[in-house]
Amino acid sequence: MERERISDLPRRLLTSAIVVVCAGLLIAFSPHFWVSLLIVLFIAVLAGIGVWEYVQLAQAKDLQPATHLMIVLSVVEVFAFFLARQFPQLVQLPLIVLFVGVIAFFLAHFKHSYKALPQVAVELFGVCYVAIPLCFMLGILYPLGSELPLQDGRWWLMYLIFVTKITDVGAYFVGKLWGRHKLAPFLSPKKTVEGAVAGFCCAVAASVAMYGVGKTWLAGSFSLTFPEALWMGMLIGILGQVGDLSESLLKRDAFVKDSNRLPGLGGVLDMLDSLLLTAPVVYFFLS
Repeated sequence: MERERISDLPRRLLTSAIVVVCAGLLIAFSPHFWVSLLIVLFIAVLAGIGVWEYVQLAQAKDLQPATHLMIVLSVVEVFAFFLARQFPQLVQLPLIVLFVGVIAFFLAHFKHSYKALPQVAVELFGVCYVAIPLCFMLGILYPLGSELPLQDGRWWLMYLIFVTKITDVGAYFVGKLWGRHKLAPFLSPKKTVEGAVAGFCCAVAASVAMYGVGKTWLAGSFSLTFPEALWMGMLIGILGQVGDLSESLLKRDAFVKDSNRLPGLGGVLDMLDSLLLTAPVVYFFLS
């Protein structure tokens, strides 16, 4: 029975291993100029694909948002955020780009007013939901000097990804093997209360473990106090699962199982859903 319940595990492990290796290499060499450009391009592509997947959900609800405009704005926002981290005099550039995008969304509907209110709302929310948290991940990796003096953004980004994803892993395995009580049967029938508790505990444990690593081996480049490790682990453990369920809410409303059909992942939104709510937490904590 247990083998049947985790029959998709080999595919998930293979896909996850490839993603982890690629992400780890990019983060490790992120200070190099050409690698930083590759990272920004990769984040921009993720933002574009994620927004496109979001648009498919909106279209399933009989809405026709300005797809190309949303994708362009998301990609430009990522590059604007990166430039703002490299050149402090451009710190307002991301806000300017977002403001111009809001104007563009209104202009796109001046020819017709049919469903203009939900259309503009859906367009703006899509950019804020997908692209802005990805920008925050860039902000964690490339912090301004005043935000993280003498510290290494690479370790903070790895902290974010590790603690968030270990939440997913703990919830997945415990839920699959021992889960009995449904957590949110309408949104995600396979998620259980036992899995959610395990995911929360794993997040706290992973955060405390990273505190120990930072204190023992990374003094000066990754500083996190024990109380901070506890409450940050709790926040990530909760919001990571809320992010997962939030994307499930959008998919269920659109009667869609996966946001895309990428092997072992489903879609970009399926891969990033938990990070979309935890990345802002770490970014604002560091800021």
